[in-house]
Parts: sequence; C-alpha cells; structure tokens
Amino acid sequence: MALLTSCQHTFQSVAAYEDALGDVETLKVQVHECYSEITKTSNEILSSVKDTYIEKSDMEKIQQDFQTSITQNSSEIRMDFTAVTDEIKNNVASNQELLEEYIRFKGALIELGKVGNAFTAELSNNELAFKENGQKIAYISNQSLVITNAEIRNKLSLGNDSRGWFDFIPRTNGNLSIKWRGPAS
Repeated sequence: MALLTSCQHTFQSVAAYEDALGDVETLKVQVHECYSEITKTSNEILSSVKDTYIEKSDMEKIQQDFQTSITQNSSEIRMDFTAVTDEIKNNVASNQELLEEYIRFKGALIELGKVGNAFTAELSNNELAFKENGQKIAYISNQSLVITNAEIRNKLSLGNDSRGWFDFIPRTNGNLSIKWRGPAS
C-alpha cells in the first residue's frame, strides 16, 4: 500500500515538473526510489513463495516416487495404496499357509501335519506312527513295521541275503506266484 501511494504521488507530480526543467534531478531520484521499492517488494514476494512452496525439481522427484500411487482429476485427488495392500495380503496369505502346515513339538514327540487334513505323522523316542483321523494306521517300532491294510503293487519279498528270499509276484492272469531266490554267495 505504501508503494502504491508513493508511486502515485510521484507520477501526479510529473505535470508540475514539466514546467520546471531544473527539477529533473529530483524526478530521477523519486523514480529511482519507486524502482527500489518495487524491487524490494518483488524480492519479498519471491521469498514468501519459496517459504511456502517447494521447488519444481523437488516436486518432480516426489511425483516420480508417487506416480503410480496418486491419481488426480478435476473432482478429486486419490491416493491409491493397492500395490502395497496386495503385497501385504500376499504375505499374510503365504504366512497363513505356513501356519496351516505345522511341525508341533510336544515334549519328546514331533507331530507333522496340516490343519484340516486327516493325516498326521508322529515321531517319538520309540516309534514313527502314521495316523488318520487320530487313529494309528501304521507304525515302525522295535524292528517291526505294522500296517493295518497294505497294498503291494509289484512284489513282496520275505527273507534275507544269508538265508534266501521268497518272492510273491502277481501274474497278469490274476494268479499269485511264489518264487524262491537262494542266498547271496
């Protein structure tokens, strides 16, 4: 406001100075003062802008960082965190799967299983047991394999290297053959 008043006063006085050519120096001084005042005010404006806003290079860097996350149109500015959310969801889902498959330590017993699956395996100090719905269906203990139901696909061999083997072999016609293999020499 002071700038406007000072400059208006100087320009209103120009008509009076036209008659007095000797006062040209005074006019030059007053014009120089108005120019200085304008320059000072423009520096204050620039300083105010710098304090309030960020520089273009900083804005470009921020824009690159958030280019895929910020959407702006005439009616809204939307910050979209979908990528981060999806990444978190995927991590939670994989961690949940890991938790559903478990190795449980119960004293000297190790249990392997998966939540919702009927089958588990338990390893203790004296046996390896396989369970279905909590019932033991097979186990190995004291040099014995005990199986509730067994299916042998190709052949069943009984014996050892020193005494020989009896091989039970199914035939293509449905019969069963028993073959003797002598001891290894």
